[in-house]
Amino acid sequence: MYKHLTVALDGSHNAQPALVEAVRIAAAANSHLSLVHVICLHDFAVDSVGLLDTQGLYDEARKQGQSVLDEAQAYARAQGVKDITLHLLEAPQGGDAATAQLVDFASQAAADLLVIGTHGHRGWRHLLLGSFAESVLRRTTLPLLVVRNPVDDDSAPAVLG
Repeated sequence: MYKHLTVALDGSHNAQPALVEAVRIAAAANSHLSLVHVICLHDFAVDSVGLLDTQGLYDEARKQGQSVLDEAQAYARAQGVKDITLHLLEAPQGGDAATAQLVDFASQAAADLLVIGTHGHRGWRHLLLGSFAESVLRRTTLPLLVVRNPVDDDSAPAVLG
């Protein structure tokens, strides 16, 4: 069974099913769980137009990332996972740099399973939006569990239940 799982968390509802599955596995196998959030300042800046202060933007991104990790840790502990570490990584340009940060972290941490969520877009929407999951799949040599969220991106807020 898996002894060290790394799960990528971005605070979206697409990451929730991946967290739930990783926690289920970690609790059953008494595994170490690394919760990882990659700060992508470029992506954050696009979402936070109006915050022109670079340091303020960086601080807000770190604050939100830490909040995502803290919430996930509380959920994992409530489900019986005892061995948890939180990791806030940075990829200022987002995209491929975020993929590299996640995959390199998981490899260096000797994770034996990488868990990520996906929205499952197909067709034009996939072509236009790209796929972090596909990017991770192409880069990693670790076993990868991709958990699709059956709920449409625009349908549900990011809240653990």
